[in-house]
Amino acid sequence: MLIPQTPGETRVLTVSNLHFWVPAVFLVALSFVSAFYYQRQGELSQRAELLRQANRSLELQKANTPAEAQPSGPSRDEIRQVETRLRAEYEASIGTITAALNDLYEMEAKARSITGIAPRAPQPATALPAPGNGKGGVAGGAGFAAMPAAPRGPQVPCLIYGVSRPTADLLLQEISLRARSLGDLVSDMNAQLERVSRMPAGWPLARGVGRITSTFGYRMDPFNRRVSRHSAIDISARHGTSVMSTASGKVVEAGYDGDYGNKVVIEHGDGMATLYAHLSKMDVKPGQTVKRGEVIGRVGTTGRSTGAHLHYEVHVKGAPVNPARYLSK
Repeated sequence: MLIPQTPGETRVLTVSNLHFWVPAVFLVALSFVSAFYYQRQGELSQRAELLRQANRSLELQKANTPAEAQPSGPSRDEIRQVETRLRAEYEASIGTITAALNDLYEMEAKARSITGIAPRAPQPATALPAPGNGKGGVAGGAGFAAMPAAPRGPQVPCLIYGVSRPTADLLLQEISLRARSLGDLVSDMNAQLERVSRMPAGWPLARGVGRITSTFGYRMDPFNRRVSRHSAIDISARHGTSVMSTASGKVVEAGYDGDYGNKVVIEHGDGMATLYAHLSKMDVKPGQTVKRGEVIGRVGTTGRSTGAHLHYEVHVKGAPVNPARYLSK
């Protein structure tokens, strides 16, 4: 759940481990497929070049040797047939690579649409490295302008989408682009997961126990019966119930603090912090890093309290906000 720090629409974002592993698997598969077909392409190109050289050598020998002295061996027609077969195998390999890369493009576009992560600003196609003295390209020029927009979601950079017969050089550039784009996606998803883990969410008591006995806002003070502002919610539970951090972060306070009793404060970054008070026991120390769901203390009644409960606050940029916006069991 993503809740804006200023008035606005609350968005629910579900990020599972699958969202991380899918692009990672794509990246590994792309590496293996590209390495295999690159090696295969090199072998076919080398064999075709050897046959062309043999063909030229035979033509020269035939031109310079009397007919009765010419050695027996494969004819030019036989060599052309072999060359034609090798060229067909080469083009079939190119077609297979093209189809695989287009599938990766579609999968990446879908993954970005699900996660809402836009691709980073692409480099021009001419800036991508090309091997050796390679030449080639799509008739009429090729680049990002040749790519149609993705059906939904962020547009993913692509060089060969919709191109039926790209050159080998263009495929190598596309492999480099796909690897970089998928690597960026994995990195950005990790960053998104980190941000989500630092957003308070869930229930602060183990196994979802407890019930809210006092809400955020103005209430009748249980001690002096006067109306006062309550900057937290109170969750009644058995003494000693485990209290958990609702987000990952760093413990900045852990100690006794007057009316709060035993209090733990955790900063989560981006101006977010949570506070847990009236604890009977504190299981963390200042400076300690905690994960969401980690036990940080136990329910108690220390400080200004009428009974065992958890006093739970959420702060945004130093000001308390209604914790109910971040709660779920």
